[in-house]
Amino acid sequence: MTPQKLPLHLTRKSCVGLKNLYLRTDLGVLDCISEVLGVGDFDVVLGESLPVQLGFGECRILSLDALIRAKEAMNRPRDREAVVQLKAIKARTA
Repeated sequence: MTPQKLPLHLTRKSCVGLKNLYLRTDLGVLDCISEVLGVGDFDVVLGESLPVQLGFGECRILSLDALIRAKEAMNRPRDREAVVQLKAIKARTA
């Protein structure tokens, strides 16, 4: 996320070493990241995600347990507060 709106021109060369890419879309910012801290890389995240149907099609979201682990790993003040809330949601749905 830079203040400059750079044109997107992806090539094999420009993608080498690229770990994070943030794209501004009509639906908001799309984070393309190489891993989710506390969960793992793409394959692990895929295995810990659930399909949901949205108005534009299927989308996968992290399971509640994986989201809690990710928030705990981030350990920012807002993430610590989210962990408290997510654990309360988990307790109510158990």
